[in-house]
Amino acid sequence: MTAAFEETPSDNPASAGPVRLLASVLLTKSEVFAACQVLADADRCLVRAGLLDEADALGDLFELLEHLMAVAEG
Repeated sequence: MTAAFEETPSDNPASAGPVRLLASVLLTKSEVFAACQVLADADRCLVRAGLLDEADALGDLFELLEHLMAVAEG
């Protein structure tokens, strides 16, 4: 995974300022597959626990990653 960020310097990490992220993060296909697997596993756990709204949120993230991967592959 390649990510870059710029952090506001601070002597006290507990009072660190905001973090500015770049517009994109690059993931390998393997990293995306692993993330999708983790999301699917967590979704099933949340459904079994009765946390349907949380499971839906993870499902939405899964679908976003799946869509972005399909778009990237052309």
